[in-house]
Amino acid sequence: MKKSGIWKHIIPGVLIACIAMYLTYRKTDTVQLMSVLNDMQCPVLLLVLVPLAFSYVFRVIRWRFLLSPIGNVSMKDAAGPLITGFFVNSILPGRVGEILRALLLSRRTSVPRASSFATVVLARIFDGLTLAAMTLIVLAVFWSKLDNTIRLGLIAAGLLYMVVLLLLLALRRWRDGTARVISAPLRWVRLVDLSIRFERVLISFAHGLEILRNWRDTIRVCLYSICVWGALALSVVPVFWAMHLQFLWYYPLLVLVLAGLGMLIPTPAGTGTIHAALVLVLPGLIGITAENARILALLFHTTQFLPIILVGLVVALKEGVTASQVGSLADSEEPEIEENGFNPRKTTD
Repeated sequence: MKKSGIWKHIIPGVLIACIAMYLTYRKTDTVQLMSVLNDMQCPVLLLVLVPLAFSYVFRVIRWRFLLSPIGNVSMKDAAGPLITGFFVNSILPGRVGEILRALLLSRRTSVPRASSFATVVLARIFDGLTLAAMTLIVLAVFWSKLDNTIRLGLIAAGLLYMVVLLLLLALRRWRDGTARVISAPLRWVRLVDLSIRFERVLISFAHGLEILRNWRDTIRVCLYSICVWGALALSVVPVFWAMHLQFLWYYPLLVLVLAGLGMLIPTPAGTGTIHAALVLVLPGLIGITAENARILALLFHTTQFLPIILVGLVVALKEGVTASQVGSLADSEEPEIEENGFNPRKTTD
């Protein structure tokens, strides 16, 4: 792949981010903004790093547990690919980092790629379910203050995660039959070879869902997910403290839910879209000024994504990941990924 190829994936997201940032900050009162910044306690923001770091530790622990029916993966083998995947997700729109994370783990271990990717998807589904539960809390607290469009959007997002989880449960319980049903539309349009290949991938993918067979283990994964998002919620608190803003226990949940909605639009690290969601909604719900909302959005976004970008860059270099390889994942089919050095049968040792 050409080195410039990766830019065609970055540029559209950057353009959307720039437009969103412009629309969000074009009416900023500079005098009031500087007044808020002058009163802010910047050192307090360093407190974000502790719970944020714990959130990633819990992600690694959860992923290892999801992988346990397939193979015994060490913390070191799981941490590198996970952090690299989050780093790539922070600089590229879409979810290329999820694919990269699965491939890097397979390259390090004997875990098959499809099964590895299944556990990545499953972890994200549990993230979504936890976020959906937080959404229900937000809906209950702010129902009377929410616009009907926002209500419907939050409800639809929660329902979507439930549908996907039910589909995964069906794939694990009735593997072959569910794989045939999912791949059936390809047969209907006479893409038989592609349908057969897709069905085989789904069956291999189902092996990564082994953990769903045991409800006790499923509850354990739920608890890990609560720890992940609980730590993330705690990481929001220092932003309120630094700005001397009134703080109630459910404010971090609201911020995370709105950030999740902003991330639905593909921009690098949710830049612009997260800011827009927070600035649009927070003043009306928690009674802060527009300028406070704009600064809060900037601080929240920076403290959440800058650490993983900096740490992830170092880890990605250590993992031997290059820009051209990441670009190949965004551009290519599976055989081309292997040609670009991501064959999981190869090891890093």
